[in-house]
Amino acid sequence: MTGSVLVAADWVVIAGYLGLVLAIGIFFARRGSSSTGGYFLAGRSLPWWVAGTSIVATTFSSDTPLQVVSLVRQGGIGENWWWWSMAAGHAAGVFLFAPLWRRSSLLTDVEFITTRYEGRSARILRIVEGMWQGLLVNGVVLASVTIGMATIARVMLGIPTDAVVEIAGLRFDAATGLVAVLAVATLGYSMLSGLYGVAWSDLPQFVLAMVGSVVLAIAVVTDLGGLDVMIERLDATPWSPENATDLAPSTADGAAMATAIAFFTLNWWARVPGHGALAQRLLATRSPRDGALALAWFTIAHYVLRPWPWIIVALASIVLVPTTFDAAENAWVASIPDKDAFPWMIRNHLGPGFRGLLVVAMLGAFMSTVDTHVNLSSAYLLNDVLRPIRRLLRREAEPPSGSGDAGGAGEVWKARALAIPVLVLVLLVASGFDDIIKLYKYLGVIAAGTAPVLILRWYWWRTTAWSEIAAMGTSLVVGNLLVRFGPLAVPADGADDLFGPRLLAVTLASAAVWIPATMLSRPASDARLVRFLTTVQPGGPGWRAFARRMDEPDPRGILVPIVWAGIGTCGIWMAIVGIGWLLLGRPVQGLLMVLGAATLGVPTIRAAARLGSR
Repeated sequence: MTGSVLVAADWVVIAGYLGLVLAIGIFFARRGSSSTGGYFLAGRSLPWWVAGTSIVATTFSSDTPLQVVSLVRQGGIGENWWWWSMAAGHAAGVFLFAPLWRRSSLLTDVEFITTRYEGRSARILRIVEGMWQGLLVNGVVLASVTIGMATIARVMLGIPTDAVVEIAGLRFDAATGLVAVLAVATLGYSMLSGLYGVAWSDLPQFVLAMVGSVVLAIAVVTDLGGLDVMIERLDATPWSPENATDLAPSTADGAAMATAIAFFTLNWWARVPGHGALAQRLLATRSPRDGALALAWFTIAHYVLRPWPWIIVALASIVLVPTTFDAAENAWVASIPDKDAFPWMIRNHLGPGFRGLLVVAMLGAFMSTVDTHVNLSSAYLLNDVLRPIRRLLRREAEPPSGSGDAGGAGEVWKARALAIPVLVLVLLVASGFDDIIKLYKYLGVIAAGTAPVLILRWYWWRTTAWSEIAAMGTSLVVGNLLVRFGPLAVPADGADDLFGPRLLAVTLASAAVWIPATMLSRPASDARLVRFLTTVQPGGPGWRAFARRMDEPDPRGILVPIVWAGIGTCGIWMAIVGIGWLLLGRPVQGLLMVLGAATLGVPTIRAAARLGSR
């Protein structure tokens, strides 16, 4: 696998795409430069279909198909429940949090801390959380997509794995260096237009990525002689994972069973309130109704529509990628790493022009994630780190929520300048990791204990800044200890099926600390809590006693939104399974399951629009 397989037609497609996204950036440059509210939130003007598609495009990056293909090749389709289970969190977010985010009038999700709490502890927590989100979390995401795009570039261009390049005194493999240049190009148009250009450029990027993935899936299935032939050859392939086409998660032993249970009981909690790029898009919508519909559309597209072309490619790759028997290991060994399987399929099963289309699709996915997270990191660093530090040092009071929108063109240029160190950090992180799945699971473990607090801070008046500090600190310490030492440590090699037990252990340990911390710490002032209650309107029994003490109207109930969230979750999971059955030779069961999903889904979406308008 040496030398580039891209021809003139492929490069024309790639050049045309780069010209398109640059034109979008230039078109929106003036709007994005007028204020920080325009730069970071597109002037709170995004309709639901733009905001929702932008979230999907951001979470669909160059590393995403590589991860899904690797999961299927290692453990079958059921391995995807690691992230499919999170649909419950996003479905709950549609009804319980999307309208709240939009009514909060924040500039970033981290700003919530000093809107909900007060005092020095809240200020310090906001600064720490801003650095955590702006540098570490966003840095890891950006590093992940950089690694993914570098893998695609290396395979498609035939770049040797030992080829290196030096950038600003730093040594990278040549593929990563090439991707760094693309990242700089992405930085150019995103710095020009802010979220306006980011969100609107995400539309063609998502369409191209989906079309390209479908084209590849059709091509590889055609080469195999159809879906039925593919399944037959999978069953006859000795190196195929056990139950490769089984849609259920593995429950082969006690550890696997514990992990499967954790998927559906714990893994999705942290997704419920939303954060990062998702929260940013909800804050940027035109209304609470648009926020709810944006998240609903994202949940459908992200979990139901997007992954199946990659899963089909993954199954086909088990048959098509050359494999030899390693006598020393007594096992069949693929000629390439699992993470290289997706670009290998592009290289070997698409013709000229179509290869360019797939490269553009993956490039678009890469750029849609880079532009979002660079913009978001700049927002965190400016709004939640630098400004609060300056006010803390000057002993100034915190401004009202959403006042960051008032920052003028000078503040926008500060945000643009902050994008540069973010990109440098990404390149440094990208050079140090190669297993992105393990990295994401690690982040999930060290943050597991914070999920209950991040939910309750909206719906229980008694939570405090110390609740979050205790939950965050305990999760970080206990999570790091568990992944490194003792019976739940991550194995140096081989399968890791202890993810679920780690989640449970961290969640319980964190609760043992943050619950007492909550009861021993002083809540925010009555005035702060009343303003939050009346502005954001969270509702629920956790505010009822406080509202009555303050002679405020009883908060609205949340039982109906919770019921609709449960119905929506069932609809999403039924749709996932139904499409799988349709593709894998069970048409009757699949059709019935899809019809059942639609029966649940249509009224659920209508309920989201209605409740979001209240």
